[in-house]
Amino acid sequence: MAAPDTDLATVEAAYRKILRTILGHSIFFIICCALAIVLRRMFKLPPALLTVAFFVALLLFGGDLIRFINCRSRLRRLREQHANS
Repeated sequence: MAAPDTDLATVEAAYRKILRTILGHSIFFIICCALAIVLRRMFKLPPALLTVAFFVALLLFGGDLIRFINCRSRLRRLREQHANS
């Protein structure tokens, strides 16, 4: 079994990596929404285009979001255990 400090450092590194990924996904999603707004106005498309963009992003990035939430809760538990030790 890994030492608690090593495990905490590993989870913190994974958390930072996933956080950067989530931030990248967020920037990409904002750009896609801006592009969808421009295309919608340019070609007189229905407002549902933004809803489709939202659901597609949720499907594409849902796994990373779940990984981020799991890693964040694991990091919180490890920090609490480390503080109580």
